[in-house]
Amino acid sequence: MRFRLLSVIFVLLFQAPLSNAYDGPRKSTKVPRFDAAVEKAVGYLQAAIPKAGLHGGEQILAAYALVKCGFTQDDPSVAAAVAAAEARCGTSSYTPVDSYHHIYGAGVDAMLLSDVDADRYKVQLQTIADYVQAVQRGDGSWSDGPQQPGDVSMSQYGLLALWACQRAGCSVSGAAIDRGGDFLLNKGNPDGGWGYRPGTTAGPGAGASTHNMTMAGAGTLGVVRLMLHGPKVPIKPKEKEEDKELFGGVLTKVDPEEGASGKGVGFKDYRAQNSAATLDSRIERAFGWNLDHFTPVSKVDHNLYYYYCIERAAAIGDPGNINGQDWYVVYGDGLLQLQDPDGSFPTFSGPVVGTSFALLYYLRSTQQIIDKQFGLGIQQGKKGNPFGDKAITREPTELDLLISDMENMDTTVDESPIDVADEIVRSVTSIDDPEKLVGQEEKLKSLMKHPNADVRKSVVWALGRTGDFKLVPLMLEGIRDPSVDVNIEAIQALRFISRKPHGFGESLAPFASLGDEEQIKNAPAEERLRLATPWREKALKDWSSWYFRIRPHEEQDSFDQLLLAVPVSNPEKPVAPTSPK
Repeated sequence: MRFRLLSVIFVLLFQAPLSNAYDGPRKSTKVPRFDAAVEKAVGYLQAAIPKAGLHGGEQILAAYALVKCGFTQDDPSVAAAVAAAEARCGTSSYTPVDSYHHIYGAGVDAMLLSDVDADRYKVQLQTIADYVQAVQRGDGSWSDGPQQPGDVSMSQYGLLALWACQRAGCSVSGAAIDRGGDFLLNKGNPDGGWGYRPGTTAGPGAGASTHNMTMAGAGTLGVVRLMLHGPKVPIKPKEKEEDKELFGGVLTKVDPEEGASGKGVGFKDYRAQNSAATLDSRIERAFGWNLDHFTPVSKVDHNLYYYYCIERAAAIGDPGNINGQDWYVVYGDGLLQLQDPDGSFPTFSGPVVGTSFALLYYLRSTQQIIDKQFGLGIQQGKKGNPFGDKAITREPTELDLLISDMENMDTTVDESPIDVADEIVRSVTSIDDPEKLVGQEEKLKSLMKHPNADVRKSVVWALGRTGDFKLVPLMLEGIRDPSVDVNIEAIQALRFISRKPHGFGESLAPFASLGDEEQIKNAPAEERLRLATPWREKALKDWSSWYFRIRPHEEQDSFDQLLLAVPVSNPEKPVAPTSPK
């Protein structure tokens, strides 16, 4: 099998040395130790490339990484790579370097040309788009030949090529994008990941899910989602000029459309067959697999490829915090351990390829594309955490107004609890962006003590929907709640927050052995207690152990582990679990 990624993609074409200076405006990772690693990596490329005897694919990839760092086409190395990619496009058709690496080559050529100057190279990019669409297989995949099944890695590059071309305004088929999504949706493994050639034992993992292919699959489905439906979080309308300076100038409201190209969003005459919800759900399952097999330091042969893939998947899908920390910092620190003293990042495909992949991670190459295509769409603080803490100002939501009314509610009286619960659910479901719930946690927590289980269950659901890791202790309290319905909602919230879609294998139907809903309702309380108590205790133990193991360091000395020694409450009169959603 030939698994050398990109380093053996092309025949030798151009070998221009990199410039001796960092010509473009320096781009920062906003993390000093990462900036230092980038500086050393760039220095390594500048010294290594003139001596390396690079293949064409390595040349293109290295130039692409340098563009993301701030180099421009004025740099000789970038100019030479652009000329090589342009030459393969000819005047009317794309000429791949060989039959095996054709899609890898088309992908990196398209990405470089599109990011350097999409308008200037639109004709060349259209030839790449035409070629890539022409060789797509019937199941939506791409491969090295008609006799080989489609593979996830090559299909990733096929869709990356079409995304680059779409951003340039080229003619791209929505059906081709949908079919690419079909391949990944239909060919994944039941555990939420992907193998190299789905349905076969070929490649690393022998058909089993791997970190590289799972993040490649998740990122590629994210690209499909962007192309068919746009970004997950809708872009907000432009603000009035007088609204741009907030809170005495501490926050600046960034125009979400400033600098956005506006190209490459949806297809005017095509109705997508794969919904945004379907794509988002499958991406979440892939993140769940990745977290279940958490490893910030990749040790496989193609170890640097993992970071290249996870940056894309995370930029589009946003896995949030991992073990209480920003995903970018967690994996970035893992990546630091793979850098050699000379600044390189060696990998199976060679140090130039590995170093290029590392730079693409640290400079958030996909995020740069998204910012340019869709705009920033968030408020940026002039002070504070450089890793992306968000300060949010917004119009009051229905939930804001409801909570405001409830602040004077006497929670010691069970007054119209069903109406209150229904209002909580209706208000929360009316919010299209979970970030709008941020800042309401403290007010919602007070309702966790309401005497009616329907209210408590709705509050747990609302809090869990924020996906905030800091709320895990409250969700653990939800497992201790005397209502099994509240317990189930707390477990579902923990699964969402932890990116563990199957949790620790606990059932969400502890009374299933008693029969249907009516039989459960009529079962003796002692029988329900017999089933609920060990189920609740095991769920509390499993989730508490997980939290105590991975919670942030500053919380390690708290006394909440003592909760495990306190017996859980007896259940109320539970009925068949229902969902407030």
